[in-house]
Parts: sequence; C-alpha cells; structure tokens
Amino acid sequence: MKILFDETQKERGIIFDNFRKLAETLEESGHQIKRLDTFPIKYSEISKHDIFVFLCPDGSKLYGHEVKALLRFVDEGGSIAIFANAGGDRGLNTNLNTLLKHFKMEIVANQLFDYKNFDLKLESNLVVSKFFDHPITEGIKGITLVSSCSITIDKSGIELARTSADSDPPSSTVLAMTSYGLGTVLVCGSYLMLSDLKSGLKLRDNKKLANNIFNFISVAPSGETEDVTKEEPEPETQSVTTLKQPPVPETHTPDKVDTPISIVQELKQEMKIKEPKVEKTEPKLSKDDIYSAIAIIQDLEKDISELNIEDPGYRDILLTDMARRKGVDYSQVLPYLEKIREKEKRKSETSKKQIDKTRRMDESSIPSPTPADKFEQEVLIFDETLEEQIQSSSQVPAVSQHLQKSDLTEVVDAIKELKNSVDVLSANLIHLMSELVLEIKEQKGKKRMF
Repeated sequence: MKILFDETQKERGIIFDNFRKLAETLEESGHQIKRLDTFPIKYSEISKHDIFVFLCPDGSKLYGHEVKALLRFVDEGGSIAIFANAGGDRGLNTNLNTLLKHFKMEIVANQLFDYKNFDLKLESNLVVSKFFDHPITEGIKGITLVSSCSITIDKSGIELARTSADSDPPSSTVLAMTSYGLGTVLVCGSYLMLSDLKSGLKLRDNKKLANNIFNFISVAPSGETEDVTKEEPEPETQSVTTLKQPPVPETHTPDKVDTPISIVQELKQEMKIKEPKVEKTEPKLSKDDIYSAIAIIQDLEKDISELNIEDPGYRDILLTDMARRKGVDYSQVLPYLEKIREKEKRKSETSKKQIDKTRRMDESSIPSPTPADKFEQEVLIFDETLEEQIQSSSQVPAVSQHLQKSDLTEVVDAIKELKNSVDVLSANLIHLMSELVLEIKEQKGKKRMF
C-alpha cells in the first residue's frame, strides 16, 4: 500500500530522518513510502495514496480547506493515522482536534506517567499491557509509550489500548480508531514510540504494533470489529491483560476483518460512478453585495500586508481562508477586483505621466538657483539693513559702529550654530519616530498572528 507521511505541519517526526527505521520496517512489509513537503495539503495529492500520516505536528495549524480535503479522503476509503505527543494541541500550538472532532475523537492536552510500570528509568516512558481484542493488538504483550498524552472517543469508536490503574491519570485511552464513510482514522498518544531513538521502535512490541497498525488500516474498511462484549479491566495479576471490544452499533460497516482489498476498490469505484455530474453554476452577486465583498477583501489585504508575507501563494491561501470566515467567496469577487486594479493602474500611470510632463514644463521656466543658502541670504539681508541703519545714524560714533559690526558678526555666528543644532535635533527626532512606528507595526503584527 502507498503511505504518505506529512511534513507540511512542521512535524517533529521525519520519516527518512529520525524515523528511518520505521520506513525500513514498513518497506519490508511491502508498503511504498513517500513524504508530502509541499504546502498546502490537497485532496488531489493525498488521494493518490492509501494512508496519510501525521508524526506530531508542532507549531502549525491546518486550514479549513485542508480539513475538508482530509475529510473527503477518509470518506472515500482512505486512512489517516495521527501520532501525537504530551501536551496535545495546547502544548504544541496545533489544531488536530479541529479535524478529529468530525470523527468524535479528541487528543487530550496532558502527559501520562506511571510510577510502577516504566522503562529506561523514566516514569514518562510508561509500559502499557492492557489491550482490547482486535487484529491491531494481536500478539502484542506490551508496548512502551514515550511522552504520551491520552485520547477520548465516543461509543462509536474503538478503544485498542489503555494504561494501568496505577498510571497518572489512571486507565487512560492511548490508542483508538474509528470509521468515517469508507475510511479509517487511528490516533495514538505517542509518536516517539516509533522513532529511531533508544526509547523508540526497539522497545518491547513497539515494532510489531507499528506493523499491525499499518497492515490493518491499509487493507480493511473502517469500523470492522468482532461482535464481542466489553469486560471491565481486572486488577493487574498478569503482565498482559486482553480486553474485549464493546459491541459495535448496527450502523457500523460489516463485521469481517479479512475483507479483500478488491472490495474496497470496487466500493471506491462505485462511489465515483454514482456521483452525479453537477455543473457548477456560480450564483450571481448583486451590485451591493459586490461592493460590500470588495470592501471586505480590501480590508483583509491591508491586514495581510502588515504581516510581510513574501510567498504570494501563501498570501492568496490566507486571504481566501480569511474571506471565507467573513462570508465572502474570494473566487467570485476576484474578477471584479482585477478590473478595479487594472483601472487604478491605468489611472496611476496616466497621472504619473501628466505630473512628469508638468514638472518638466515648470522646471524649464524656473531660473537657476544661486549657490547661496536661503538661510544665509536672509542673514545677509538682515546684516545689510542693520548696517544701513547704523551708517545713517549721525549720533553713533565710528568706534561704536565698529563695535556694533563685531557684535552683529557674533550674533550671525550664534544663529548659524543654533540652526545646525536644530537640524541635528530634527534628524534625531525623525529617526526616533521611525523606530517607534516600526516597533508599533511589529507588535501589531504579532498580536494579529496570535
């Protein structure tokens, strides 16, 4: 089967890097391994594979259109496997629960410990030996979960493994699966249990469990379980406890586990054939709706421009998603926006040409400026005026005139020094204001991102 490992969500687990042994194990079992490193997640890409895997996304969130692509993928028979980590969405700043809520599952934001049953002298490497009766847990005596969180599911889901009564929190679900359409979704609380580390794939039956997981979800339609009753877990008197699966509702898909692959493929093909061909007809927008939508888009473009995102493709995806949240279909508004932008561009070019032409005409009529500074010219005029007044005054002796000329020179020099000081102060103030504006924009951008 074809297994696609995601690397668009800043995953901690990289299949051909720190999870190379897992890749080798799966390839030995006959699976084809590939990785997805081109953003965003698209249905056209993942639909070419049978299983899509998340190995602990970190600091990245799925967009609405990506969630829709994943839902369609599972609905048509694909499988999704999610391996999480302690802290869940809250600790890793992710939103996998946005996807899992459609499957009535949730990754809990906690960390599990077991102070009696653990490996490598770490209580966070808890040993799990309680399993439900299922092909995935067949032959599994014990596994070691490394830095794991717990999982919640509703009654329609299938619990596969849980911690002991001595764990903290006690008796927590750590491995579960459910069905959606023709597909399967499996969630595990620990991704490190499959890594190349010493506390990873080599511990206990971790490697065998990995093989069981991928072999089962790659072949069987989702929701296939045995019709057995659930028993309450007994006190740990043995190292291994097998729990029977609760009865499956009648709405579940068939009971048999060994359904051939061909039947699944036939079902997929049948769905494609029965899908009616509906011609896409975009509803026409009224003039008021168009103006309102354009105003919303333009406001969003201003907000996005403040984030200084260089990748135009990422900007378009972000704008489309933000517009959808505002109730605006960006694809319908785009043709009108392009017409407006083209008009503004032509208008701007025409205005620029007219300004350049006017400027050239004005420059030709302006006399050449004298090299003297305007401020110095004003000082010289002031100097000449005072000199004329001094000379015309018959009451002022010649010695007094000489002294006044000396005093005037000092005043002029003082004024020039004052001007230089004001210029320096103005430059410093402008620089300070620029720094403040940039800092405010940066803080504003951070607030928008968070």
